[in-house]
Amino acid sequence: MLSAADSLRSPDAALAVDAKTDLNQFCQRYCKRPVTKQDIVYEVNRFGRQYQAIVKLNCFSGQEYAGHLSMCAKEAEKSAAHQALVAYAQTIEGLGPKEEVHKSKKKVPLTATEIAAKKIRQNSEAGLNPAITPKTKLNSLCMKISKRYLQKGDTVYESQKVSGGYQATVQLFALPGDWVGRCWAGEVCSTKQKAEQSAAEIAMQQVLADSTLNEEAQKPKGKGKGSRSGSRGEFGYWTYTGRWLASGPDQPRTRVSDAPIRGEVIEWKDNYGWVRAHASIEHPAASRRDGRIYVSKQDLSNSVDSLAVGATVRFILYEDPSGLGGEDVSVV
Repeated sequence: MLSAADSLRSPDAALAVDAKTDLNQFCQRYCKRPVTKQDIVYEVNRFGRQYQAIVKLNCFSGQEYAGHLSMCAKEAEKSAAHQALVAYAQTIEGLGPKEEVHKSKKKVPLTATEIAAKKIRQNSEAGLNPAITPKTKLNSLCMKISKRYLQKGDTVYESQKVSGGYQATVQLFALPGDWVGRCWAGEVCSTKQKAEQSAAEIAMQQVLADSTLNEEAQKPKGKGKGSRSGSRGEFGYWTYTGRWLASGPDQPRTRVSDAPIRGEVIEWKDNYGWVRAHASIEHPAASRRDGRIYVSKQDLSNSVDSLAVGATVRFILYEDPSGLGGEDVSVV
């Protein structure tokens, strides 16, 4: 089991203590009252075989913190809680330890969370904070601009061995307009990890230097300009140029071919699912979403309202800003 200090050095590893419990205890101490389910709300999203969680602290004016991609939903929630603890490290330390006087007049030792918060502050002051990095800051900035959670493939890092160490590049596919897929190169560093952080730092500085993108990042998501009633999946977002981009099946489409192709249903949820084509598809967007093809409930034919995993389907292939999808879908 990792110590609190070890967990700080490896923010993606399992924490020595349950970060969700630590976050609950911190919120209770800060608010000076018991917290409810509405005070700390977790939302978990699945990206392929991995999960990412967002924790929203309604007891802190609705602040949100995104965790790292994890192999299960439980660890994803812990990672999000850990990011929230990192963000409030100085506040946690400012609360001081919970002191209880016993007959021996000895103070109760610091809890693991309090030790972790102290270590985070020390590392931050020394420039060694392992959790708040240029990569995590860049991810947060991209989410603020695009007004959505990042998916796999939205940020792509590549590192190469060069003279003197490693150099990395980063491409950002979540940004709007001409910024989509723009590539930034970092400085030469001694390790791949440092090289990627350097590329992220340079990308973040240039994105923030653009007045329109910076202004877009400051706008609240959800309600306001570009919002509309309905479930989360029905929301779209505005680009920094003022153009509305819908999400899910409402995005603008371009048919790739009028000839139907066949595939197998590999996943189905309430209103949408994923299909994998039987034959390889020659298209620039075929590699996105791990080669999966998006299918919405509204594109099912013959009054069908759901698809069974493993079923063979026939569909017409189209492309939208998010990747490839299938319409006029029917079970074979």
